[in-house]
Amino acid sequence: MRLASGDEVLVVRVLTRDGVAGYGFTFRENVAAARSMACWDAAARAAGRPPWQVLSEADSSARGTLDASTGTRSHPWDVAWRAILAGEPGAAIDWTLEPGFTKLHWIEPEPQGEPQHG
Repeated sequence: MRLASGDEVLVVRVLTRDGVAGYGFTFRENVAAARSMACWDAAARAAGRPPWQVLSEADSSARGTLDASTGTRSHPWDVAWRAILAGEPGAAIDWTLEPGFTKLHWIEPEPQGEPQHG
């Protein structure tokens, strides 16, 4: 996605089996870090808890690639992500700060329906 500044960012969306969306990003080509971020975000949303709270309770080995830097930028998303990782209460990413994010069109998954037997 192109940012208002003209820079590019990779944005990832994951869905839980119940359809809860989680988002992640990276200013680098580190898809694994963005996907991990999105998975943790979805888990926090599904639990109805803020990401900083869920991550602060997680074992450091379970955090995996999350501690990898999203970039060396002072973009508000990056600043918020570092605050989330630090466990700062109230820390959250305001995705709407970038007009391009609100214009993204996500491909919806196919309905699973009932399994066919026989």
